[in-house]
Amino acid sequence: MRGLIRNNFYSMASNIRLALVIAGFLALVPLVLKDTTMISMIFGIQIFLFIANTGTSLRVDETSRWNKFELTLPIRRRTIIGAKYVSFSILILFGVMMSLLTLAVVYVVGLQLDSRAVIYSFGFGLTLSITSVALMYPIMLRIGTEKNELVVFFSGFGAIGIMLVLAALLAPVTGGMELRHPLVSMVSSCTAIILFIISFFVSVHIHRNKEFK
Repeated sequence: MRGLIRNNFYSMASNIRLALVIAGFLALVPLVLKDTTMISMIFGIQIFLFIANTGTSLRVDETSRWNKFELTLPIRRRTIIGAKYVSFSILILFGVMMSLLTLAVVYVVGLQLDSRAVIYSFGFGLTLSITSVALMYPIMLRIGTEKNELVVFFSGFGAIGIMLVLAALLAPVTGGMELRHPLVSMVSSCTAIILFIISFFVSVHIHRNKEFK
């Protein structure tokens, strides 16, 4: 599996470098911007940055016929899909680490952030990233990557929709439609993780029954 993960990152190298540059720039924003509301939003953006261009990388695999070559390797299809999901998880972890770096910069600068806003931003970023991947990858595996930008857009839109539904369901507990409530963030993140796990098994099923041309 290590070789598969290494190849996944090789195909995503340019996108990862771009995400690192943008996330690094955002980490320095607290040095010049004192608007705590804007700074709180940065955490979620940084987490999602590393997932945003995943569709392009999957397109590269398809056009280079790497996804077909993988089938000739002495490994199970479940392992191939597992390597993809491990790679997605590492990308999200990169985003979290960059967000923590930004939080450290905020601490050094001496800014005071609203804890609820920080929790919401992290929860939003995690939910958006994890859910987007969970929806996006099985769809691309099923229909192909020709319309990867459109699939990524609708996956992100679907992730936001799920958060809104959860906020509505939790309204009796949170005292109204409170997207920024810590409970909504936690439930949304947990739901995203469950969807991610389900997505893995769905992708394995699709991959096993798909004929690669």
